[in-house]
Amino acid sequence: MHKTVKKGWVWLKRFRHRKGYGVHSPFAYDFITRVIYGKLSKAERRALQVSSKNRKESRKVMALLQKLEKEASSLVYVNQADPIYINNVYEEKAEKMGARDMMVIYGIYLNKDMKQVWQKLVVDDRSGITFDLYDVGIILFDKKITKQDYIVNF
Repeated sequence: MHKTVKKGWVWLKRFRHRKGYGVHSPFAYDFITRVIYGKLSKAERRALQVSSKNRKESRKVMALLQKLEKEASSLVYVNQADPIYINNVYEEKAEKMGARDMMVIYGIYLNKDMKQVWQKLVVDDRSGITFDLYDVGIILFDKKITKQDYIVNF
């Protein structure tokens, strides 16, 4: 019950950050509306139902990952709530990531340590645009686009 109430409160606090409202960057707006809020085809939704039966992530997060896989040339997904592990993966992968590469981190608000790790990754010079979706954080590594952190009500 407590988790549901907290999730609802977070959704209400982030309500003005939905569907790209207030985003002035054409790239970020397109990414939010087309990828984050985009729809899957019927076949993709069917495949998602089969693959998400035994996963801890919600079906919504799994659908997002499926959409991101189509967009990125390389997608690194970290679903462990261990700040040390996340730092190690980031340090290992960040230098090798190109303009079309993405890193997705699950559970960026699970605890205080995860919040601190997320904030550290957002300000890191190797990361580009970041999207804070509360359940997951998305890091893009394209240096041509002005670095900014976007909050999206997902």
